[in-house]
Parts: sequence; C-alpha cells; structure tokens
Amino acid sequence: MNKKLLAFVALSIAMAGAVVAQKAAPEVKLDGLKGSVQTITSVLYEAVDNGGQTLERGDILERVETVYLKNGMRKSMTYLSPEEDVLFRSRYKHDGFGVTTLEHVVDNNEQIVGRTYYVYDPNFFLTEIYTEDAERQIEGRTIIKYDAHERVGQRSYTDQDGNIFRREVYTYTPEGTIQKTVVFDRSGNKAREIRYEYDHNGQPVTQTIYDYSEKEPEIIISLFRYKYDGHRNWIQKTEYVMEDNTPVAQTIIERTIKYY
Repeated sequence: MNKKLLAFVALSIAMAGAVVAQKAAPEVKLDGLKGSVQTITSVLYEAVDNGGQTLERGDILERVETVYLKNGMRKSMTYLSPEEDVLFRSRYKHDGFGVTTLEHVVDNNEQIVGRTYYVYDPNFFLTEIYTEDAERQIEGRTIIKYDAHERVGQRSYTDQDGNIFRREVYTYTPEGTIQKTVVFDRSGNKAREIRYEYDHNGQPVTQTIYDYSEKEPEIIISLFRYKYDGHRNWIQKTEYVMEDNTPVAQTIIERTIKYY
C-alpha cells in the first residue's frame, strides 16, 4: 500500500484544484477531468535539462493507467514498472446507486493484497475510507469532515490503533479551489502549511510548502507548467523546484487521454 500512496502523490498533485467536495459524484469529475473520459495513461519521467535551452524526458519513473466507466466512475487503476510490467492494480466495486464502495488491490498474479472500503452518510457524502491488508487486518482509516459549503474541510488519518497521526485542514478560494492546506502531526502540532495558486483551467501552477517539521523551518516552492488538449484536460505537466531563486526541472508527466 505504501507504493500505491507514493504513486498517487507523484501523479496527482493537481488534486489540490480538483477534489474540493466528495459527495457521491462521477469520479472523473472529482479527478478534475472534463468530458467523457474513457482511459488515461500517465507516464512519469525524470526531467533532463539540455543545457538550459530545452527539457528532455529522462528515465521513466512510473506508469499508471486509469479506466473509467461510461458513468464517470473509476473501473480500475493499474500501476506499471518502467518496463510496463504490472506492479499492482486497483479494481473498483460499485453499489446499485453507482457509488464506489470497495477497492480490491491485486498483484501481478491477480491475487488480492489489500482492500479499501468507502463509507458514506445518508446524503451520499464520503465520510470514511479504511484499508485492509491481505489478512483482512485494518491498516488505517481516513475520516472526512465537511464545511458549511459541503466541501472537504478536514481529513484525519489514523493508524492501526486508531490514533490520529496526521490531520489536514483546508481553506478555499472564492472560486472553490483549495487555497491552503494546514497539516498537523501526531502531537497536534502544525507540521506544514501548503499554499496554491492556479491557472485559468483551475490547475495549481505554484505550490509553496512551509515545513515546520524540523528545528529549522524550510520553504519549498514548486512550479507546474501544463499543456492542454481540446477538452481543457492537461496532457503534459512539468514540475520545477525553486533553488536559489532558479527553477530547476524535476519531473515531466505525459498523459494520453481517450474519450468515449
């Protein structure tokens, strides 16, 4: 499950602008996508600076293939190695209302290695996510609370013993995108504050992290640049990190999107 989390973080920084409410809705919309998307193949490359003039794709770090049903709900997500071998796959189950209720995580032999359950309140707001390992032992839970505008206001992450080890509190812009995320650690201390700025398509172009987890606070600034297709979905995203007031390219993500 840890590798899944790393892959998710690497390939979905744009979540900051997309997932502002988690009432049962087409997941293609919650993923920040426009149009009737069928599949997305995302490839994460190391960015190579060719003498400061152009950027080139370096080594492939990871591949993810996401398949959506016609109603916009996720059918599967497959994580592949650079050689395109299946590392693991998530298969999603839905109830009679079309709501995602269960995710089976299978290995390259299609053996179940984990499960994720999605719990909703009577108004179909996602309120809890919990994961189990292959032996059906609970690994952790995510508790979701909403603000007065029915947007995700807080996520709390608990360990196997039910203790909160991370809590995220969200503040929104007038347009409804996440303006700021404040992260608290196990002791309830403020560990990080993350601020975002967006482009006209609602994608984050600047992410500033104020890291208080060490004795010396650190500021990390990342920049994101996009190319879009005709549906206003991004098909290329380049990440830069500011070093000595100079943007240094880190990764390039390219997405191939097929529509119904």
